[in-house]
This record gives sequence, C-alpha cells and structure tokens, in this order.
Amino acid sequence: MRRLRLAVVLVVGVAAVAFTAAGARAASADVFQQRGSLAGTFQDLNICSWPSTFTVKGQFYFEAVGTGDTLHITYHETANYTVVIGDDPSVPAAFRGVTWRGRNEETVVGNFDRTSDRGMVITVNPYSEGPFHGLVERVTFVQSADGTVRVDRDVFTGSIDCDALTA
Repeated sequence: MRRLRLAVVLVVGVAAVAFTAAGARAASADVFQQRGSLAGTFQDLNICSWPSTFTVKGQFYFEAVGTGDTLHITYHETANYTVVIGDDPSVPAAFRGVTWRGRNEETVVGNFDRTSDRGMVITVNPYSEGPFHGLVERVTFVQSADGTVRVDRDVFTGSIDCDALTA
C-alpha cells in the first residue's frame, strides 16, 4: 500500500505546482476535479514487512480549487485488496502462500498560500490488513515561509505485532 501513498503525495504535489505555475490569481475560483479507479496487482512488503503480492480494487477523487492567492486540495481514496504472502525464507513457514484481506481509506487535505511557500497538508488514513484492524495514521505536514517542511503531528492508533502471530 506504500505505492498508493506515494501516488497520493505525487498527485498532491503536482497539483500544487500546476496551480502555482498557472498563476491564476483572479478573483474567481479555478477548479480541477478528477475521479477514477484504482486497480492493479503489484509486489510490495505487507504490514509485517514480508514480500507479498497485492491485488487492489478501489476508487479515488481529487479536487483542487485555486482562489486568488490560495490553493486548496482534497484527495480521497477507498481501496479493498488481497495480499498473498510470498514464499520467501524471511516469511514464517505457516504464513507462506496465505491470503489476507485489507482495506485502505485515505483522505488528504492541503491548503497553500501561493504568494509564499507556506502551506499545510493533513492526511488521515484508517486501514486494516490481515488480522490487524482499527489502525489509523494521522500526519500533518507544515511548510514555513522559507520553504522548510516539517512533520507537525504524526499519530498512530492501533497495534501491529507480527511477532505475536508466530509465537
């Protein structure tokens, strides 16, 4: 699911640059909207860092609104997926070839001042995978006027204890 998160960051960044480069500082709002499906199969590490094959189906919605000197973006995705755990020596034998289900919801909201480098992005990501449910990650990024980006808040709710599965 890390690839989906990378896609979110790239979409948000490209939209911010595109709106800033367009320089649309008119009093009326410039609005860009896109929605589509998320579907595919790829190799990645699962929640326990075991090599796995993910098959994802879902949808996303993206909106960017530029008004004068401000830019507001919203991205939301919902995806259900299966994870087939790989037949790798790093995977406990009992889990090789096992299929887990997962669900990912992610919302990203960003606000930017186009007259400076200031901005803020908040992401909220409730998800589950295999036996791990009720997981939520909340992260706030802040960009100061000098362009420095810092993580203002990073809160994780839930428990992921892969070692307990093999005990």
